[in-house]
Amino acid sequence: MTLLLPALLPINSILQKRQWSLHQDIASESDDQLIGSIGRLGLLRPPIVRLGQDGYELICGVRRLDALRRLSHPPSSIGCSVLSEKAQPEDVLFLVAEDQIQTGPLSPIEAARFINLVNEQCKQPNHELLNLAITTTSATQRNRLLFLLKLEEPVRTSIHHGKISIKTGLNFFSLPTSERLFIHDLFIRLSLNANKQRRFLELMQIITGVEGCTVVNFITNHFPELCKEPIGNIPQQTTHLMKRLYEYSHPGISLAKEEFVKRVAKMNLPKNCRVSPSPAFEKDRVTLEVDFDDFRAFSEAWQKMKRFV
Repeated sequence: MTLLLPALLPINSILQKRQWSLHQDIASESDDQLIGSIGRLGLLRPPIVRLGQDGYELICGVRRLDALRRLSHPPSSIGCSVLSEKAQPEDVLFLVAEDQIQTGPLSPIEAARFINLVNEQCKQPNHELLNLAITTTSATQRNRLLFLLKLEEPVRTSIHHGKISIKTGLNFFSLPTSERLFIHDLFIRLSLNANKQRRFLELMQIITGVEGCTVVNFITNHFPELCKEPIGNIPQQTTHLMKRLYEYSHPGISLAKEEFVKRVAKMNLPKNCRVSPSPAFEKDRVTLEVDFDDFRAFSEAWQKMKRFV
């Protein structure tokens, strides 16, 4: 059976119901690059449609159809691939997967939506379909991806574009809506990578558990500069934030630091000398740094110092 037949259809006869779209969980964005490409080269991959009661239902090609309609001189008719009336849901899903793969691997949100479609349309798990579009073969991991669809649209869109990691998205699911939206906004404005996102959530879990506060209240009270627009010197602010969160979550470190500073101050060291502790005060070891004007000065001092080293 031939699933697809070419046809020239009036563009206004195509209905964007998005039932089969893998992009229905993310915000619609202006795709100027795609519009420019279609304007110069034409439509390289025709949308896939199926005849319905009110017109032609769009199966694949939401972004392409939207770009066509936003051309400075949109066409009145476009070439489409019309799906056979005998096509089964599994056939449609294979087409959806193949069409999406043409543009690259599925994002976590696209993968989650595809898994959801397979679960809805197939009477039993279709592993051939899932293996075609989803990289992980673990049923547990696939089912966990479905939690991403329950997050708010801004969060889903950030996960789709790789600005928020999958693990962060899954961790968000256990937080109240106001908390995760606030944290999501902070992550985006600070451009935190996946490792820093994970570290932030770990430290904040310790802090909020001990102090009995929310993330929103803690950040607002202790880091008001991060709640303003725009955030100045983002790399410096990020370093400061992560350092202070570690100190807040490990109060013993702060006390040890204060004691160390007092002990060093009592020694009245020259300005060219600096003493630093071991990282996180894990050991009693200290490091002495001494600046010299030139190598000759260092060499002369070394003759006197080397017997102590």
